[in-house]
Amino acid sequence: MSLSAQPKRSIRFRKNFPHPRPVIAAVLLCFLAAGCSTVDKVTDVFADPLVLPCPDYRVIAEAASLTRFRDGPGRDLTDINFEGKIANVELGCASNISKKTRVGSMDVEVSLILNAARGPANKDRNAQFPYFIRILDKNENILKALDLNAAINFPGNKTRLLFRTPPLTFVLPITPKWLHSYYRIFVGFKLSRDDLKFNRARRANKARR
Repeated sequence: MSLSAQPKRSIRFRKNFPHPRPVIAAVLLCFLAAGCSTVDKVTDVFADPLVLPCPDYRVIAEAASLTRFRDGPGRDLTDINFEGKIANVELGCASNISKKTRVGSMDVEVSLILNAARGPANKDRNAQFPYFIRILDKNENILKALDLNAAINFPGNKTRLLFRTPPLTFVLPITPKWLHSYYRIFVGFKLSRDDLKFNRARRANKARR
């Protein structure tokens, strides 16, 4: 099976997901350290349309936030360069499927909504948030893997921003066996080992409270 990713294309329907459901996917975390389904319906261009919902997506719990510190051993609040959290995921879908054969494709547009914060140690007003998008099948095989980067500038005296990453469209093959439910979309920040260790420690501290 081949999947392709393309720049932004026209999307017929879009839905925001204000409360993504984070999960821990060990296979993806190992890959890095080296939500809920939509109810939107999309139609094809045929006179008698076939209606399909968008695939499910998930935000990896341990990769849902990123904190970067200035160089050195300090890990206090005053040492924070910048922080980010995945606040939302936007999916937009359009299908082109024959109702007779049930064969065709679905274009799935993916954007992340990031909450970005400038830390006390940030002097240049810039932040870089590496993130990933993974398309998996129902057996958790990775079909498509993209590593991306969101560059953010904090203008003036702003210390917080809500940022939408550029939309990226994946073309998913659809057959009677490979319907929308065959695919899963996973997103998160691309973490270093130190980033992952910090996130796990912070989650553990919150769990004890």
